Amino acid sequence: MRKQWLALACGMAVLPVISHAQEADDGTDQETAQERAWDIEVEASYLLKSGNSDTESVVGKANAAYDGQDWRHTAKAESVNTVGEDDDGEQERTAERYYASYKLDRKLPENNYLFNVITYDKDNFSGYQYQASYAFGIGRRFIETPAHTLDLEAGPGYRVECLEPEDSYTSCDDKEESLIGRFAGSYKWKITDTSSFRQDLSTEVSDDNTTLRSETSLTSRINDHFALRLTHLVTRDSEVPAGTHKTDQETTASVVYTF
Repeated sequence: MRKQWLALACGMAVLPVISHAQEADDGTDQETAQERAWDIEVEASYLLKSGNSDTESVVGKANAAYDGQDWRHTAKAESVNTVGEDDDGEQERTAERYYASYKLDRKLPENNYLFNVITYDKDNFSGYQYQASYAFGIGRRFIETPAHTLDLEAGPGYRVECLEPEDSYTSCDDKEESLIGRFAGSYKWKITDTSSFRQDLSTEVSDDNTTLRSETSLTSRINDHFALRLTHLVTRDSEVPAGTHKTDQETTASVVYTF
């Protein structure tokens, strides 16, 4: 079973190369320069607090998207680190989280598409050392107007949840593996020429643990390259190791640079 999933994941890893080659051959004359370009943005925020408590927080994010004639690529990476002082005045890390995902859509007629998505989440304070998943299925763009877009999708997948060791990013001595059903939606609203709203929601359902990830953001563009963004992230696990909470929330205000 594991070998079959590994083979499928390896096959999906080479699809971006194949898709770009196909689009280069079949759609070079049809696509505009804007369609061929990647949309890349980096986002950063920093908080330094002193007085009754001394804390230092750094949040970094990167997003990349490519919307071609037949294929759509979406990549995301996040890093959150917070360092504070304990009761003895010693420096200690109070938050450390890393997240990455890559999604590949094959467009079909009538706003339908096939999707493949890989996610990796390492939160050292969640009780899990890392959670990784792969899912595939079918989606549909139900709304597509100049101001609004709405995508909904569903499909099966496979998830690995690692409990030990703490200092590992890939290897695992104690892990739980399960089949999942993945359901997701993405809504975008272009409020004005300089402001936009976005809501991304996904859940992975299994017999052992059901996860939820909800990201809400409001972006105000300053010029062609810079913007301000307010983001609220909620993550939840239905089952967690002893001593940890089921729900985490993050609210960040950050500066965004678009290439």
